[in-house]
Amino acid sequence: MDNSEIKKEANLLYKDLAPLLQLDRSLEPIILQDLARVIQICGQSSGKITANELLAFLSVYALIKNDRDKLYAVMYLWDLPGEKRRDYQKEAMRLLLELVGQQNQQARLQLPAILQKIDREKQTHYREQVVNAFYRFAQVIVKADDLITLADLDALSQIWRALHGYAVDDQTPDNQAESSATPAATELPPEETLEQVLAELNDLVGMDNIKTEVQTLTNFLKVQKVRVERGLATTSVSLHCVFCGPPGTGKTTVARLMGRIFKALGFLNKGHLVETDRAGMVASHIGGTAEKVSKLVEAALDGLLFVDEAYALKGGSSSQDFGQEAIDTLLKRMEDYRDRLVVIAAGYTDQMATFIESNPGLKSRFNRYFYFNDYTPAELVAIFKRFCKNGNFQLVDAAAEKLQALFTDLYENRDKTFGNARLARNLFEKTIEQQANRLAVLSDNLTDEVLTSILPEDIPEALVEPPKIPTNNLA
Repeated sequence: MDNSEIKKEANLLYKDLAPLLQLDRSLEPIILQDLARVIQICGQSSGKITANELLAFLSVYALIKNDRDKLYAVMYLWDLPGEKRRDYQKEAMRLLLELVGQQNQQARLQLPAILQKIDREKQTHYREQVVNAFYRFAQVIVKADDLITLADLDALSQIWRALHGYAVDDQTPDNQAESSATPAATELPPEETLEQVLAELNDLVGMDNIKTEVQTLTNFLKVQKVRVERGLATTSVSLHCVFCGPPGTGKTTVARLMGRIFKALGFLNKGHLVETDRAGMVASHIGGTAEKVSKLVEAALDGLLFVDEAYALKGGSSSQDFGQEAIDTLLKRMEDYRDRLVVIAAGYTDQMATFIESNPGLKSRFNRYFYFNDYTPAELVAIFKRFCKNGNFQLVDAAAEKLQALFTDLYENRDKTFGNARLARNLFEKTIEQQANRLAVLSDNLTDEVLTSILPEDIPEALVEPPKIPTNNLA
């Protein structure tokens, strides 16, 4: 990968971060500290921070700081051989180490938790956008030398965990150290009624079958609770679930709501959600996996543990793969804490069916299935319009018609990787970029209506989603 591509990726990351800086400039030092930590983790995969990684860091740093001298250096001096380039590499390293030194080496990345709070207060989607942007940027950086090693995948695994709420541990030189900190749980809102949570569920776009099944389960649990209070015989209740379906269909969102439903019904004391996947559960050395799973369970006690792409735990064929150990440990902890822990295993329908059937212990504990379907074109339009509403944009009628046609074409030609709500979000972001390009050449009449209207020409003709590194390789 040449320097121009790295600079291009730096610009893309800055575009994703720019709305945050416009929202609150005090977030700047936090963004820079988290950026420096991500670059540092990337560098650990090769044992040193490379010139490519320093270029990526300095490019974003200069854009965020609007530092013209450093922007000039990145654009025109970095590619030149000699002392000047070495001087700027040293300066980039100094800035990076200075930023990393401002935070606890084992601290979590700060930005995701801050954005989660902002999203809850303002009904925005900054956290998901920024987490995805940082992870995409990290993927590009580790691939800058056109070679992906196991150490690179380990670095990406660490970054994924850090972005999703786990503490980041400094690694030993041989990159064999594993995370020893407890994952952060999703914060809960104040005390709420069952009716409030169900209203939030019913307000989601689509998912009619899921809403019906959750309501049925809720009614069953309400009756069981009354029977217990009156001393009548009750049916054994298992709250562990399997969520089957393609990506972007709202599985994590519904899992969060179910934790809150169980709390409102009195079946869980906290109802919080802890998210993980294979990367968060499986270690690379003997004994590490059981420790990681146990800490996840401890963090999720009195709440819900959500295991995304759970089938990946059975994906390893190597004798050094510890996926089965993760399953065995999880099953043991589910039995130990059967009254304090709910586990939801999620993933593609076919793989999850095979995964559950492969292990009698799994089959006996996970007997409640929820099937999430691809969003229809009309539902994708509704999701897109919600993004518009949250961002103070308005689709004109002709743009809505074009959007409907585009989603219909994408839906009819979808495959296993169809992004659903993520596709709608990515298309919305590209649309806003194209709208900005259109408005940038206008000097007059920038009224509120002009600034908020999305026209047909703002909507891309097509959208290609970026490739993803499978999470079952990140362990």
